[in-house]
Amino acid sequence: MTRNRAETIYDTPLPEELRLAVRAQTQAQIIECLNRFYMLETEMWGKPVDALIVRMVVQGRLQGRLYDLSALSAALGLPIATLHRKVADLVEGGHLRREPRGKSVYLVPTDETCGALDETFEAMVAALRRLYRGGVLKEGEGDGPFCPP
Repeated sequence: MTRNRAETIYDTPLPEELRLAVRAQTQAQIIECLNRFYMLETEMWGKPVDALIVRMVVQGRLQGRLYDLSALSAALGLPIATLHRKVADLVEGGHLRREPRGKSVYLVPTDETCGALDETFEAMVAALRRLYRGGVLKEGEGDGPFCPP
């Protein structure tokens, strides 16, 4: 009987010590990737809340669900006053724009933000490919904040 999916360390008989070592290394590399993604977002949009707002607006647009301030407040669990202030800064910084539709005003990412996200996404994918090929992400390796594939 043939298996249709690739084996992982979880379904291959490995000594427990080796399995735990591989798992710990994988966790460390995933955390390193997440930290690098966080650093990239912080460089692009500023504070973590700003990055969260931009990510949510972009995700909503990709899913065909635009956000106004009230919907964004509910989705993120942030006070509407905080969102007013943060969104005004993000609009002024050229990361988001307000788009009137009927009686509502929705938030959409600017073309510059979408372009920056595309570039960042490619760097993230390259880092993850390296991770899954067994490479170790080290500070200072490669160009920019991510290691080359």
